[in-house]
Amino acid sequence: MSKINYGTTKKIYWFLIILSIIIGYVFYGALKDQFGLPFLIFFSGVPFLLFVTGSFGLMWPKIKPEGDEVYISHALLIGLLFIVLFFIHVWIILPRICPDFGACLGV
Repeated sequence: MSKINYGTTKKIYWFLIILSIIIGYVFYGALKDQFGLPFLIFFSGVPFLLFVTGSFGLMWPKIKPEGDEVYISHALLIGLLFIVLFFIHVWIILPRICPDFGACLGV
């Protein structure tokens, strides 16, 4: 098995984070009026997924488990990070897209 060059993967993860910010700016800044609210709300998962993937990839070498006994703490740390990022997405970003979330979805 070949060894993975961490510098290359680090660039890829930074690229994913920057791409998510660019997509967010383009779709939710410059082109916000070109799309309907249901599309914008459901499409918001794409930059979120790219950002979470990039941030997990950058943090992985710093928090990866060393032995069998630390896997539970590692899983809890990753879960906590995901929940924090998800809550930021749901409670801060989505309300900025659509202040009345239920009405935007037609509920």
